[in-house]
Amino acid sequence: MNTYDRIKLLCDRNGITIAELERQATVGNGTIRRWSTTLPSGDKLQRVAKYLNVTMDYLVNGGDSEDEEIRAIARNMKILSKDKRKLLNDLIKTMSDSADEELKK
Repeated sequence: MNTYDRIKLLCDRNGITIAELERQATVGNGTIRRWSTTLPSGDKLQRVAKYLNVTMDYLVNGGDSEDEEIRAIARNMKILSKDKRKLLNDLIKTMSDSADEELKK
């Protein structure tokens, strides 16, 4: 899977088109499609990665998308207040405990 394929997959998961991503990340019409055969410039790749909330390394080299989701959650948590982070952690713990109970059945 190349950079373009990973971006397309992320767009599909987020319910946006490549064209919409290009507009939102201000990289120019048709730029991302060209990345299926050429290497992207660092500044444009960085804007796309930031918009999609993934690392540039993930877009270029791939990796475990589940790990990338976890890193994205962690990045999003950084902007939350301490109280909201605690609430989110409590929610995750509750969901995890519930999943553990389901597995035991």
